[in-house]
Amino acid sequence: LGEYYGCAEWAVREIYAAYLGWFDGNPTHLHPLAPHIRSQKMLELMGGKDRTEAAARMAFEKHEDQWCLELCDLCYEAEPDAAILRLKAAALDRLAEEETSANGRHYYKACAKELRKTAGLD
Repeated sequence: LGEYYGCAEWAVREIYAAYLGWFDGNPTHLHPLAPHIRSQKMLELMGGKDRTEAAARMAFEKHEDQWCLELCDLCYEAEPDAAILRLKAAALDRLAEEETSANGRHYYKACAKELRKTAGLD
């Protein structure tokens, strides 16, 4: 059975969350840091925003698009920047091309379009 509408990974997560809730048992997740504070602290550990952005670009060049997205999120949450949005949009476009689920593909494309609009490209 092809995953053209949704995918098993999403369904399993939804079933788990529906029956057991959002908490995964890790006490660190009870009261997590605000995303922008966590991102700032992570960037400090990673050598700063410029170094992390360079790592995101390298991940994109290596076609490690999910890793690129995660690094872009860290950079943007700590310090919003149009260049990061453009890079994230490019990674989303590439992930959309690989996605078999119509819903997933559309979501990647719609988010990429919105990021470009926010970055002043559309």
